[in-house]
Amino acid sequence: MLTRITIRNFGLIDEISIEFINGFNILTGETGAGKSILIDALRSVLGERLDTSSIRNPQNPCVIEAVFDITNKKLRELELIKEFLSEDDHTIIIQRTHSASGTGKIKINGLSATVGQLKNLGNHLIDFHGPHDHQMLLSEEQHLVMIDQLAQFKNAKEEYTKIFSAYEQTRKDLKNLTDMAQTRQRDLDLLTHQVKELEALPLSEEKYNELLQEETKLNNAEKLHEHIQNLLGLLDDEEAGANALLRKAFSPLKSLTQIDEKSSSLLDQLSGIQDQTNDLISQLNDYAAGLDFDGQSAQRIHGQCDAYADIKRKYGPTLEDAQHFYTEAKEKLDLIKDFEHNDQKLRDTLKSQENGLVQIAQKMTKARQKAAEDLKTTIESELKELGILQVKFEARFEKIPFNANGHDKIVFYISPNAGEDLKPLAQIVSSGEAARLMLALKKALIKVDPIPVLIFDEIDAQIGGRLGTITGKKLKELSGCRQVILITHLPQIASFADRHFKVSKSVKAGRATTDVLLLEGKIRVEEIAQMMSGTNTTKISLSHAQDMLAQAK
Repeated sequence: MLTRITIRNFGLIDEISIEFINGFNILTGETGAGKSILIDALRSVLGERLDTSSIRNPQNPCVIEAVFDITNKKLRELELIKEFLSEDDHTIIIQRTHSASGTGKIKINGLSATVGQLKNLGNHLIDFHGPHDHQMLLSEEQHLVMIDQLAQFKNAKEEYTKIFSAYEQTRKDLKNLTDMAQTRQRDLDLLTHQVKELEALPLSEEKYNELLQEETKLNNAEKLHEHIQNLLGLLDDEEAGANALLRKAFSPLKSLTQIDEKSSSLLDQLSGIQDQTNDLISQLNDYAAGLDFDGQSAQRIHGQCDAYADIKRKYGPTLEDAQHFYTEAKEKLDLIKDFEHNDQKLRDTLKSQENGLVQIAQKMTKARQKAAEDLKTTIESELKELGILQVKFEARFEKIPFNANGHDKIVFYISPNAGEDLKPLAQIVSSGEAARLMLALKKALIKVDPIPVLIFDEIDAQIGGRLGTITGKKLKELSGCRQVILITHLPQIASFADRHFKVSKSVKAGRATTDVLLLEGKIRVEEIAQMMSGTNTTKISLSHAQDMLAQAK
């Protein structure tokens, strides 16, 4: 539930803080006092647009803070809410700050958040209903959503969604295959060429790099030969090469070991150096021999390097891209080569999936029809109590092609008056009837709708005083399952409140300011009396107000 809202520097408000309770909360006051400004502030803190024109004093920031107590288990399990709640914490504090320069900050439990996150969170915390918020009643898409909330066929819907996803992919594959069949021979020739070209070489960066190294050696063979010969001259020249000098070093070293036996290890080291030198000379000779490319080898290396470059240009830029292209091209080629078999296979799969969809969709339709009958009974009963005595309501079903929600189209039909044919809601519902129908729907959906807070902004504007008591009773009943916050002008409805606030406007320092006062005891009786008789209360109006409050209680 919403436990507190604090507003600073917004609209006509300098600073106010309102604490709500779990139950039926009422806001009353004269027209223009600023009641709807409170709702606008709450909409803003939950993601609606907050522009600079709403800032009361441009020198100071506008700050709106809403505190929610989240106890509903379903809500606490939502990822977008779990993200901001610790295991033992039930409180979500949303703070939105906006400056005259247009910069703003959003904090949810101290963590920075985006407007998108805020809107998503707000959609799960508060359900707003104002004079223009009953448009969902007129949206045929929403009619299906409402029925599905009541039908509660989660497992069947999940199974349907899984099969429908596979069904859509099969339809896509079949369409692609059919499209390819129209240009079959051309595609067959092209894909055959592409696959053959890509299969000619290993599509490996490692192999390609090895080949580039070979080409580098080939292109620099003359220089490499020159360097090898220089090295061999330094190491293996019979007169002055390192090997010749090492041979000459044996004689004095042997004489040294004859005098001092401890130096014999030096002789072993010299022998090892000589062996390493001979080994190096042998490797250099082998390397030199490897530089002797014949014309055929050189042509092969150059040709393969050119082929790789061509593949990367056509199918790259990397060989990994070329490998991916090859995989897809091979699959398409196999499909086209065996078109008749693959076409029939896809059609058989599609038929099987359609049969599966039909079976589950029929179960979903039956569940929806049962929910629609229950909704009809509830809506007609509630609306009769709300003064639409001859009402008839039904949800009409129409079969449509399979989509993500099954194959049902549902439209709500209503006849509010005796002798009239049922017509779609959008064609017949007046604003007063829409307000009462919205209230009836909320009553019907209360068990399956997890949104904890319902806010009604003067939805009773088209309801006369005669129906005020019944409407107030219905709202009171609704507040037993959800927190209800309502702006009203009807004393009959206000009398049912668990907590009653009066919104008033005064002039301070030459400027209009909105204030909010919690009404209790005698002050509340006076407010109810003023709502009935105007500013000047009488003993009769006060007595009537006391009776009204007593009866509501």
